[in-house]
Amino acid sequence: MDVDKILNRYNLERKNATRYIDAITRLNQSGTAEEIGVSHQTVSRYKNAFKEMTDNERTLLIAALTQEKLFEQAAER
Repeated sequence: MDVDKILNRYNLERKNATRYIDAITRLNQSGTAEEIGVSHQTVSRYKNAFKEMTDNERTLLIAALTQEKLFEQAAER
């Protein structure tokens, strides 16, 4: 399964999905919306999309996007 296909299937943007994954693990929905600069409605849409995904889709998406973010952070150092 391909990350881009999952993002497209659920109409999610890669950048926002990555930021959502990071923020939602630390903040509530309001804090997440504020931190990533989107509306509460957008955060709710992302939450619902993640809920609709199969376990495999969700796990793959979280793992792949988190790994990309980790590599970007390492390259910045």
